[in-house]
Amino acid sequence: MKLSGLVGCACLLAFAAGAFANDIIATTSNGSTVILHDNGRWEYYQNNAKIRDVRPEAMPEDAKFNVSVLYESADKLKKNVRMAMEADFATEEEIKDSLRKVPKGGIIYFQVPTKQIKKGLNREFTYSVYDKGKTPVFSKTVAETEATPSEDAGVSNLVVVPVYGRPKSKVMKARVENRAARQTLDIDVPIQ
Repeated sequence: MKLSGLVGCACLLAFAAGAFANDIIATTSNGSTVILHDNGRWEYYQNNAKIRDVRPEAMPEDAKFNVSVLYESADKLKKNVRMAMEADFATEEEIKDSLRKVPKGGIIYFQVPTKQIKKGLNREFTYSVYDKGKTPVFSKTVAETEATPSEDAGVSNLVVVPVYGRPKSKVMKARVENRAARQTLDIDVPIQ
């Protein structure tokens, strides 16, 4: 999807400490209530303190976390650098020198709405980018409170990943992990 000239995909993550987002409460044909776990197991739902409520509406608002992953191509970056430098009356040699520093693969942004960052709630997430293979080309663990404001109003950058080499695939994979709660979300990032 296109957002202000940036190409990427956005998704909603619901991270809750200690709760498994893929567990579902369901009712069987005989009327029994069961919990369906994401690993294929199931158990009868018992209304006692040892059973946690895993329904999405049961999660507190503080536990929800929205992340968007945006990609900006190298061509778009070069165009923006050229326009900015021409506006500052830079010479053609200075412009060419700056264009050589633009990452060949573009930039991937991990962003959050600024209003969701809570000063007292210090959640850490690991952000990774994969090209082909199982080894990430980039990985960094960052606390949510370390986000910096972006050019877009109301949005903050958690991590900015310059892709220096040309990607080997048409779709890279961005991964957001909450290692404390053992939760992972993979996001496909189309490369142009």
